Amino acid sequence: MKLAILFSGQGSQFTDMGLDFYQESPIFKDCVDKASEIADFKITSVFANDGDKLSETKYIQPAIVAMSIGIWKMLQNTLGDKLAVEGMVGLSLGEYSALIASQKLSFSDGMSVLKDRAIYMQDDANKVDSKMAAIIDPQIEVIEKLCTDYPNVYVANYNTPKQLVIGGDGEELVDVVDKIDSLNAAKKIVELKVSGAFHTPLFTNASQKMKKRLSNVTFAEGSNLVVSNTTMRPFEKDSLAEILAKQIIKPTHFGECVQYLIDNKKIDTVLEIGPGKTLSKFTKQIDKSIKRYHISKLSDFKKFIDSVKESE
Repeated sequence: MKLAILFSGQGSQFTDMGLDFYQESPIFKDCVDKASEIADFKITSVFANDGDKLSETKYIQPAIVAMSIGIWKMLQNTLGDKLAVEGMVGLSLGEYSALIASQKLSFSDGMSVLKDRAIYMQDDANKVDSKMAAIIDPQIEVIEKLCTDYPNVYVANYNTPKQLVIGGDGEELVDVVDKIDSLNAAKKIVELKVSGAFHTPLFTNASQKMKKRLSNVTFAEGSNLVVSNTTMRPFEKDSLAEILAKQIIKPTHFGECVQYLIDNKKIDTVLEIGPGKTLSKFTKQIDKSIKRYHISKLSDFKKFIDSVKESE
């Protein structure tokens, strides 16, 4: 098995996520409790969606990464050297999970940076009414051209050849969606439940704040290759801070990141860690021959462990 790890991004969260792990695993509990101390709020209350916290970026981001890293630590503890990984990819926020898991960024620094990143992005989201929409089976060139006709609408995510996401000013985005529909330039359009048009220039203030915030963070070579959504190449220690600051306003290229691992690391299996299984579905669109697993619940974890043991 040539395995790649995929880390979930924002938008995949669900009520009570992570609570089964928290109740059953001391390793997971310890990870989440330490993350709560750094974030300065109880991450379990986000998991439970107390006060509708799962709809707010400033809470969601630290919670998803804490959950993902908790699961990763459980896997390491259970499988040890059997968990041989060829590379990692995270979607947007998930890049922080990947960087922490790969030891390119320490857990304490990573969670501290995420606390601030989430606040910066929440602030920008509150300033402008912006939206995002997923475009299924898109005519990509037509949609790219439509976006250039509007000053505040952009392609934000190139997830796979069969799905991209556009984002921007709320009113302008509605116009673009209507035009895509009238031109039959996509099979389906789905508005996303997010608090803002991430990965667009509407978050320039957050990007600038992150550039300053990351200037004092220490990065390491790490133990695993992590492919950047922004450059579609492996992260390198010396340019990590610069790329992570740009990542907030630049489109993601998840599909090309997975393709990089297929072409260069010959991966044949992916394991998605974190809430949901969106990235597993994207991988199927990229290459149907890739074997796919995901862990978002304790039952998923047990199923993956059993599959590894059976393959020995």
